Amino acid sequence: MQSRVYAAERTEVLEPAMDFLRALSGIRTPFLDTLFQLITRLGEEVVVLGVVCVLYWCIDKNAAYKLGLIFFTSGIAVQGLKVSFRIERPWVLDPDFQPVESARAGATGYSFPSGHTQGAAALYGYFAVNTKNRAVSAVMAVIILAVGFSRMYLGVHTPYDVCVSLILTILAVALINRFYGVISGKNNLLKLSVALGVISLALCVYSYVLARLGYIELGQINDCFKSGGAGLGFAVGMYIEKRYIDFDVRTPKAWMQPIKLLCGIAGALLLKELPKLIASENLPLDFIRYFITVMWILVAFPMIIKKLVKKSQKVDA
Repeated sequence: MQSRVYAAERTEVLEPAMDFLRALSGIRTPFLDTLFQLITRLGEEVVVLGVVCVLYWCIDKNAAYKLGLIFFTSGIAVQGLKVSFRIERPWVLDPDFQPVESARAGATGYSFPSGHTQGAAALYGYFAVNTKNRAVSAVMAVIILAVGFSRMYLGVHTPYDVCVSLILTILAVALINRFYGVISGKNNLLKLSVALGVISLALCVYSYVLARLGYIELGQINDCFKSGGAGLGFAVGMYIEKRYIDFDVRTPKAWMQPIKLLCGIAGALLLKELPKLIASENLPLDFIRYFITVMWILVAFPMIIKKLVKKSQKVDA
């Protein structure tokens, strides 16, 4: 009886949000469908990780660490909220409502909060607060809002999903950007790595316990294990690289940079996608492939870079 009352109350709360999505569905056109599908991709994890790779391997390691910390911590928080509130996608809340079909496949897991909005707010929010150019900041803000709106136009998220994700991630941007120098210093690096690692593992344990107790289906926690694996990889990789590797983003010759970037990204994509051929829906495998992908980005490939640069310098000498 209580569960039925709770479900009715939830439906009543979400009804204004569904009315907004229904109104947006009335302005859909093939052109706008394609446009907002392109815009929504600006918030995908592959875009964020691609930018992190460019920064980390070629431009500024500290910038990459700061952006990565924002992205992974806010992502873990979003996934934790998803499995805690367990709010279904709009077309599940209202079977008569239909999203833009091409966007359905990328809308995995629960609806609240929005993962794409979190990715966009982390990436473009970081650049917005770390530039003195107001025009650039404005453009970054527009992109964040456009990605959030695209999720609603496509019918895969409600305004509640988008707004909470925006608030949470912008808070992460502000706090990490402000205190990064302190929390990542030599005296606190191990504490930061351990804390992030524990939180990452806790997300996996928490979601798995919910599934085993019957509150959630196993298929709904894949994203938690992906976030947990990536978060643990970032925690371990950050400590190892800062403590033991400390590679230089510079190369002896400029032409080496694009080759370095292409090789690194190829390796990351191979590690991330190849295990899916073994088993597509497998929690331990999802955790492992995201863990090793981030470890490749932060540790394995930088070690290769460092050795190759040393050899190149010896040859030139």
